[in-house]
Amino acid sequence: MSGPAGSSTWFGKDPVYEIGQSLRFEDGSSSYLSRTPASAGNRRTWTFSAWVKQGTISTNRSLFGANVGSNAIYIDSSDVFTLEYYNGAGGTNFYKATTAKLRDASAWYHVVGVWNTTSGTADDRIQLWVNGTRVTEFSASNNPGQNLDSHINNNITHTVGNRGYNPIAGANWDGYMAEVNFIDGLALPAYYFGTTGVHGEWKPIKYVGAYGTNGFYLTGADGVVMSATGGNSTATDGDFKAASFTANGTFTPSADGYVEYLVIAGGGAGAADGATTAGNGGGGAGGFRTGMLAVTASTGYSITVGAGGVGALSATGVNGGNSVFSSITSTGGGGGGYFTSTPGAAGGSGGGGSAQTAAGGAASPAGQGNAGETATNGQGGGGGGGAGEAGGTDGVGQGGDGLASSITGSSVTYAGGGGGSFNSATRVGGAGGGGAGGNESAGGDGSANTGSGGGAGIDGNESGSGGSGIVIIRYKYQ
Repeated sequence: MSGPAGSSTWFGKDPVYEIGQSLRFEDGSSSYLSRTPASAGNRRTWTFSAWVKQGTISTNRSLFGANVGSNAIYIDSSDVFTLEYYNGAGGTNFYKATTAKLRDASAWYHVVGVWNTTSGTADDRIQLWVNGTRVTEFSASNNPGQNLDSHINNNITHTVGNRGYNPIAGANWDGYMAEVNFIDGLALPAYYFGTTGVHGEWKPIKYVGAYGTNGFYLTGADGVVMSATGGNSTATDGDFKAASFTANGTFTPSADGYVEYLVIAGGGAGAADGATTAGNGGGGAGGFRTGMLAVTASTGYSITVGAGGVGALSATGVNGGNSVFSSITSTGGGGGGYFTSTPGAAGGSGGGGSAQTAAGGAASPAGQGNAGETATNGQGGGGGGGAGEAGGTDGVGQGGDGLASSITGSSVTYAGGGGGSFNSATRVGGAGGGGAGGNESAGGDGSANTGSGGGAGIDGNESGSGGSGIVIIRYKYQ
């Protein structure tokens, strides 16, 4: 994939560029890469670029996507290159699919997909490029409206090597990818990633521009091997270990490199009234943040694990404590609203509002969780929001579900919201350890080291405490 010297230079980039590594995917293994951004980026303007070599043709094979409805870049079973947006549940489908078919399994193709709904020109809102040439003939096309937000670049799970929605059951990529670039906030033509050689061939150059908030670059190179001290380090899968911190400590790596992190703050406590039957709000889950972070050899990185808010009687719920790893801070969950007409507190996820119709707390800062539920008149307090969904999504007063992570080598769900209280029905806590709301009883505690919210109390019974947070750092050790 390298080209001869002597070709022209574009935008100050060196055209003599050799790609040393690639990512290899096998469609029968269901393996793919995933990432959940801590906050949304520019959902109206972004660019995806990759060099790809197919191991199979005439099957659906996905390059990149986001896990809501359908927003994906893929080559379909007819071998056409496609960028698609579908909102799900009977919504409108917007897409462009090439007329030309990518059927040469021996060739490397350079594909670029651009989403730019800020453009006043409808045909510029979805752009496809193949081997340096912008595609102008399509087998199918339906342009999105101006300023439509994509699912890609929202703070939801993104995948490389599989479709964005229902990824396990989706169409895995089979073959190779190299020089994978995702650019947040810029609509870039193919010549930012490739150039024409002296023999007219299209060849790669290194992208040297900005990446924006959620942009990334995948080289395919092996991760740096390191040892580390701090936390409870256990082998996960393959060549990786995960250092789990359930209390404050220090993480010290032996080498420069990148580590994966999961930082979850303490959950908020539910609220509890005096001896009345008024419903109270459940506690919000602690902030949930995951991603990659560069670390420096022999540097001690301070770890703070946020405590859960402490349950009480006759009081608004107490917010959970923040969890911190280096520059990454997850915000404690919001406490539930107390007695009548007290809103839930803002936090990583917001606490539920109290009866009669008090508002749920906001997720603040945005991108770490979800809002608490606004209480329904006469129906008790709203459940606190969880990392995966807002409070009340699964039923009035129920805590929002948390999110699963496999950073330790097995899937664990964290950061469920606490249930609101009601004197004639139990409101369950959200999946991931959320405490149940009381039914003529005390609220349940959030599970320890999950960052889950505590359940609300009622009829003179105490509220549940929020669960403490956790910090997990995954690194390559062999």
